Amino acid sequence: MEENNCIFCQIVTKAIKSNIVYEDELTIAVLDINPATNGHTIIMPKTHFNSLYEMPQKDYLGLLSIARAVAYAILLSMGVTNVDLVYTQELRKGNFTPHALIHAIPRYNDDTVNYVWQPKTVGPDELSQFSATISDAIEKVKSSGNAAVSYGQVQSPTPTAQTVIQKQKEENIKEPPKPAEKPVELKKKIVIF
Repeated sequence: MEENNCIFCQIVTKAIKSNIVYEDELTIAVLDINPATNGHTIIMPKTHFNSLYEMPQKDYLGLLSIARAVAYAILLSMGVTNVDLVYTQELRKGNFTPHALIHAIPRYNDDTVNYVWQPKTVGPDELSQFSATISDAIEKVKSSGNAAVSYGQVQSPTPTAQTVIQKQKEENIKEPPKPAEKPVELKKKIVIF
């Protein structure tokens, strides 16, 4: 999809009016106009990517960090029990999302959000086969030294999980506290935008 035809790119350029809750040079977060619940927010990169899998690792990690911070702000302010962070290119049949984005969906005790699937029965041989297939693919990505291969092109280098964890420790990143029953006032900056 071309950027000028992408509704989300039009939101980024402000050709389409939206309710912006957060914006920086790389990311924008807006309220969904067809929300699953009150406060449903869409967090997206300003650069057009067709999916999260096309994003360079650095951009993806930045988007994920902002999504976490926005979700935490929703948790503090909206009187919710939880906030679901959801990514899918097809939210329901025929609703294809042509731009990389993450949904922050506030969860309330009485909401109607429902992720339903029919559980399958899978035997140990099939589980073993699936495990081997996915593990092999992970090893191929790791051994290539790249975050992802998208449309035959190599993306940015992948930091190891150990590197990411070490960097988080060095930056003293803390986990947000458990959700409150009602909105709470933020007294200390825990999640960094």
